[in-house]
Amino acid sequence: MASFLARRILGVLPVFFFVCLISFGIIALLPGDFYTQALLGRLLAGETFHEATAAISALRVEAGMDKPWIVQFWVWFTGVITEGDFGVSWRFILRAENGLGWTLVIAGSSMVWAWILGIPIGIISGLKRNSWIDHLLSVMTYIGFSMPPYVWGTLFFVFMATYINKNVIGPGIWGLVGYELIGKPLTWYKVGSHILHLLPAWIIVGSPLFATVARHTRISVSETLSAQYITVARGKGLRERRVVLRHALRNALNPLISIFGLMLPGMVTSMILLAPVLGYNSFGQFLLHATRYQQQHQLIAALLVYASFLIVGNLVADILLAVNDPRIRYT
Repeated sequence: MASFLARRILGVLPVFFFVCLISFGIIALLPGDFYTQALLGRLLAGETFHEATAAISALRVEAGMDKPWIVQFWVWFTGVITEGDFGVSWRFILRAENGLGWTLVIAGSSMVWAWILGIPIGIISGLKRNSWIDHLLSVMTYIGFSMPPYVWGTLFFVFMATYINKNVIGPGIWGLVGYELIGKPLTWYKVGSHILHLLPAWIIVGSPLFATVARHTRISVSETLSAQYITVARGKGLRERRVVLRHALRNALNPLISIFGLMLPGMVTSMILLAPVLGYNSFGQFLLHATRYQQQHQLIAALLVYASFLIVGNLVADILLAVNDPRIRYT
């Protein structure tokens, strides 16, 4: 197991590097850059073509964009690895606020509650297959599947404005903490305000994942309970709880573990739609900003983070599969 873990981790490192290199090279091939828009703006402002191109060329040299793309890539890549530096926002000439920290907090905590509730509900639904309980839980999970994050966010504001606080007049003003606490030192009261303001995001972001976990658990448990070894275990006189938890559930978890690596990137992506509604500064907004204004370095950094979620998620899934199912052997 230790050798397998070491090989998998070492195998991930070149994947990271080549994802960055190939992505950077592809984006470098695209025509134009951030200063192309600035050149157009100067021409529309009345500057001559010579004056505008000279000014823009000076800005490109200052930003290091006059160098070959491979040199630009290496400078950017070493900054990301050694300092976690996503680069300077050329639009505002400052370090861009990427919102990654809060995005990870929301996505990670949403995943925790979705798994904690989704697995037991999926087990109950699988044990009570085709009963009224199963139908009720199926309706809950279908609702979680079908409603996109921005719809949930809009319904949240309608509920708040109607029943809780009529001063909440529209999307984008909820934020991460109460406005009276912005810039104040961290206290228990401020922690409580953070929790209150993150609660709708946890519910909205985690609902699709909760539905996925519950549905897959139901299907896996239903199929596993009809297996011959479950019949043998019951024939030995084992308690039903032990048959379900010790034998059926352990084998039913394999499909869930396999899709674990795909869940985190999807949750982070859902924040792109939810963040403007709830007034959060999310990593998805950072990606959209980098794409809109052709911020090449920041765009590549965002792609690296998304690729990291996918690669690390699949690595964790492989390890959990090896731990959960001793029949799986890796060479």
